[in-house]
Amino acid sequence: MEDCIAALENGCLPETAEAEEYTRLLGANRALQRIPVAESVRATEVLWSAVQPAVQLASMSAPPQQRVVIWQKANAAFRAATSVRLYAGTQGYDETRDRILPSADARLREPQPRTAAGPAGEGSTDCPDELTTRERQVLDAVACALTNRQIARKLEISEGTVKRHLHNIFNKLGATSRMDAVLKGAERG
Repeated sequence: MEDCIAALENGCLPETAEAEEYTRLLGANRALQRIPVAESVRATEVLWSAVQPAVQLASMSAPPQQRVVIWQKANAAFRAATSVRLYAGTQGYDETRDRILPSADARLREPQPRTAAGPAGEGSTDCPDELTTRERQVLDAVACALTNRQIARKLEISEGTVKRHLHNIFNKLGATSRMDAVLKGAERG
């Protein structure tokens, strides 16, 4: 909706790498949950249905000859904003599905390595490159497209601790971004 409002105010969609990365993460998360892409398309239609009464109410303050134009502009801005987001989400979805899901099904049948309890109950592993239990929790939250602040609240830790865990995750997985970390983490199971 913020993108839609920006398009109406400025005449163009904002281009932010952060928004694209967030949307790709959401798409990857949907792939991991095996939610069909069609559900995202359906969600945009439901959102548009919810927005229509507000657009109609706002257009009522305009002269009658301008109401159709207002409606068309709002509809076009909404469609453009959701199309950009759906495209980015689909990229994350496809990337995850193609790279991870076929091999993930096979890994589910393999025995998983055991971990030993580490300090503060966070869990450590026999291999230093393996993620701790807490790091896996942080990575799962990243896969759900949560911000560092949201992860900190969810796990009841500080944002600094989340950043430290992310730094460790990036190093262990050889990741260069949050999306890359989610994909590489999922590949490892």
